[in-house]
Order: sequence, then C-alpha cells, then structure tokens
Amino acid sequence: MRGTGLAAGFAGIVLLAAAGAAPALAQDVDKIDRITGTVGPGGSFRPPEGVKVVTPGALVFASFDSNFDGQVTPDELIAGAQHAFRAADSNGDGSVTGFEQSDWAARMGDPTGLLANAMTFDIDLDRSVKLEEFTTGLRRIADQLADESGIVKFTDLIQPLNRQQDQNQAAGPGFGWGTLTGRGSPPRENRN
Repeated sequence: MRGTGLAAGFAGIVLLAAAGAAPALAQDVDKIDRITGTVGPGGSFRPPEGVKVVTPGALVFASFDSNFDGQVTPDELIAGAQHAFRAADSNGDGSVTGFEQSDWAARMGDPTGLLANAMTFDIDLDRSVKLEEFTTGLRRIADQLADESGIVKFTDLIQPLNRQQDQNQAAGPGFGWGTLTGRGSPPRENRN
C-alpha cells in the first residue's frame, strides 16, 4: 500500500514537471515556425535580412532544366515551353484559352501573377494562344531573368523577401507602381 502511494506521488511529480515544460517547448516551436522581423513606420512589417523567396513563375523555369545543372539554356527553354504548352492546353486542341491559362498558372504556383496575365502570352488578344505565342511569352520572361548568354540560373529565380519594398522606398514619393500618392485634384491650399 505504501509503495502504491509513493508511485502515485512520483507519477504526479512527473506530470507536473511535464506540464511546466510544455510552454517552453511551445516557445521553441514558435521560434522555428515564424519569421521575426522589425516593425517599420506606420506599422509595416520588415522581414530580417537574408530571407529569400522564389520569384513568381520560377517553378516553370526550374522544370525546364533537363540536365539538372541548375540553369536553363535557350534550347532547354524552347523544349520546356513545348511541354508547358501541352500541360496548359488541357483539352489538347492546340490552343490555350484564357481559362486554360488561368488554371495552368494556378497549378504552377502563380494564380494571379505574370503567368496568369493574358498579355503575357496572348499579345494579339484573339483569346487563343498557339505554341509560338506561348514560347515567345516565356522567352520574354526568361530574357528579363537571363544573363548575357541567355541562360537563366536558378540563383536568379530567388529574390530577397523585402526587395520590392526596398525598391519602392528608394524610388521615393511619386506616381508609379507601389506608391500611395493620390492622383486626384491637388490639396486645397494649392488650388487657384
């Protein structure tokens, strides 16, 4: 009887110790799961330096690397564009519609970005994208990412998480993408 009481007491102490350690374990998980950063002016979040993300549409270009050397050559781009076109042309009629393009872009991880934009591929706006237009659209994107020799390196497919924010701050106030400057009438004190 006495041994049973000691065992129960010991089990209670172990349970209390485990319960006391649980918050400490939860704090460690929070440190792992969350990116900590600083809060800037106006309450905006600024991630820490060194955090990088994959550029929109990068998975498409990475899939074109047929020899797994970490870069996409112009030849790999053309061959990959043909495979991507077949994947985007879900009904196999030789033409990609806007709906097919949107669905394909979502599967590629870019549901609202450059790959989903109708103007990326359908330049003549006839609501039908053929293989040549599709390849030309991907080539235009690749040209912006490629080096002088036309090669897109995987290292060019990642960017700092805070790059766009830094570019907007460097540009200063004014009109353009990413600014909040109004475009209506001037303030009252400047009106004539």
